[in-house]
Amino acid sequence: MNHYNVKRIVSNILMENCYIVYDDKNALIIDPGNTYFEVMDFVTKNKLKILAVLLTHGHFDHCLSCKSFQQDGALIYIHKLDEDKLYTDGNLSTMLGIEFPFIHADVTFVEGILNIGEFEVDVIHTPGHSKGSVCYIIGDCFFSGDTFFAQGIGRTDFYDGNFKDMQNSLNKLKSYLKMPYKFYYGH
Repeated sequence: MNHYNVKRIVSNILMENCYIVYDDKNALIIDPGNTYFEVMDFVTKNKLKILAVLLTHGHFDHCLSCKSFQQDGALIYIHKLDEDKLYTDGNLSTMLGIEFPFIHADVTFVEGILNIGEFEVDVIHTPGHSKGSVCYIIGDCFFSGDTFFAQGIGRTDFYDGNFKDMQNSLNKLKSYLKMPYKFYYGH
């Protein structure tokens, strides 16, 4: 199991966690929220190239700065069932009166392995919080998005959330909880 460095930056909107997963030269950004300037400061100081932005789902608090990263050349990845949230009100931004800069994903996927540069990303589809919610395993790191919180699970009462789907996803993930992963939560 590969080991990668992980830097956490907490977004000031809904306290969402953004993660920078990096080796000595490249980085993946997971759920950047509105952390563009903080992320860019970190990657510039560490002389890293951002290969991609990986979204665990399409709610605005996890992807508010995606347009800025995309304009800088990073590819935006999202599960195909949440892709529409990047360019519709399904991202919940209007619910809180947040202006969201609509974009289109560069890459959509389903469950399986993504190879991005030297990074191997195992995608686990975990619907419940949203139809296209996913968890990522990168080396010895498990990124849960809003499937797991540090002290609970993601809400299922938003647009396209589903409690029964969440229960099924949690059952699916039980075996992963016994593995020696470092867990990184959405909030």
